[in-house]
Amino acid sequence: MRIAIIGLGSAARRIHIPAYRRVEQLQVVGGCDQNPDLAKVEFPVFDSVDRMIRECHPDIVTIATPTATHFTIASQLLAKGIHVFCEKPFTSTVDQAVELLRIASANRVEIVVNNEFRFMTCHRNAKALIGSERFGDLLFVHMHQAFRASDETESGWRGEDVERTCKDFGTHVFDLCRYFFGEEPVRLRAYMPKPGDPTGPDLLNLIDLEFRGDRYARITLDRLTTGRHRYLDIRLDGTQGCIETELGGHLALTAGVHPASRRPFVDFDLSLGGRAFLYQGEGKVKIGADPLDLFANATARLMNEFVAALQRGTRPPCHGADNLRTLALMRAAYESAASGGDIDLSYLAALG
Repeated sequence: MRIAIIGLGSAARRIHIPAYRRVEQLQVVGGCDQNPDLAKVEFPVFDSVDRMIRECHPDIVTIATPTATHFTIASQLLAKGIHVFCEKPFTSTVDQAVELLRIASANRVEIVVNNEFRFMTCHRNAKALIGSERFGDLLFVHMHQAFRASDETESGWRGEDVERTCKDFGTHVFDLCRYFFGEEPVRLRAYMPKPGDPTGPDLLNLIDLEFRGDRYARITLDRLTTGRHRYLDIRLDGTQGCIETELGGHLALTAGVHPASRRPFVDFDLSLGGRAFLYQGEGKVKIGADPLDLFANATARLMNEFVAALQRGTRPPCHGADNLRTLALMRAAYESAASGGDIDLSYLAALG
C-alpha cells in the first residue's frame, strides 16, 4: 500500500519514517511540508496537499502536524476516499472527531490514531497477564511522569499551547488506562495547579479515574520538576501480583539486602528502551523489554496491523471511534480542572 506523510517535523523523522521502513506491505511515496526544501528525506516532498495527492496517489496519509490542523486536513483526505493515520490528539474537540467519523463512514475509509503505547512490549505483556493466575484481577493503576521541561522541549507550537501536558501526554495515559482495565471509567477528577504562573500552561496534572467495582487509576504528570527525568513509570496492582513498567533505557548492577527477609541480593538488568517486571513479594521476573527506538518500533507494529486490517476488510486497532473516548477523557480532565468538580463519564460508552 502507498502512504504519504503530511508534516515532516520531529515526529515524522524520529517515529513515522523509521517505522514505515519496517512495514513490508508499505511504500512511502511522498510528503508535504510548509518548508519542503528543508525536508531531507528519500521521497518527493510538496508544499501542497492537493498536489501531493494528485502526483503520489496514496492509499493512506499520515497526519503529523499541529493538533489544530488535524480536523481540516483529515476532512479533506477522508472525503477523497483516503485512509488516515493521525497523530494524537485526534482533534481539538469531541465534536470535530465525531464529524470526522461521519465523513469516514460515508466514504468507507478508516481513520486510526497513533496510540503506539499499547504496542510497546512492556505494556502488551503487562496487559496479557491481567486475569492470569500469576497476576489476578486488576485493582489499581498508578502512572507517574517526571518530565524536565527545557527551552528545547517547549519550543514550537507545543510550547505555545496553554493546554500543554494533558493534551500532549494525557492522551497516552488515558488510553493505557482504558487498555489495561478493558472498559471505560465512570468518573474523573483532575487538578491542574499552576504555582507561580496562574495563566500559564498546565505543567502539573493530578488526575483520578474511577472504574466499576471501586477500582482506580491515579495519574501524576509533573513537568515542573527540576530533578531526574522519568518518562513514564506504571504500577499495576492485582489480586495475586504486581507489575511495574518503565520507559527509558536502563543498565544497572544492584546489590543490597531485602528489608523484610534480610536476605542479600544481586541484580543485573539491561533494557534499552523500556522494561516490565512481575513482582510477587520480593521475588520478580522480567516479562518484557523494548528496543532503544521503542516509539518507532511500536508505531511499526500498529501500522502493520492497520495495513493487515485494510487488506482483510476488518476494523483496525486504535480506530477513530475507539480513540474518541480517549479524546473525551482528555477534554473531561480540562473541564474538571476548570470547575473543581468530578465529571460523570457515563456518556462515554455511547460515544463512537
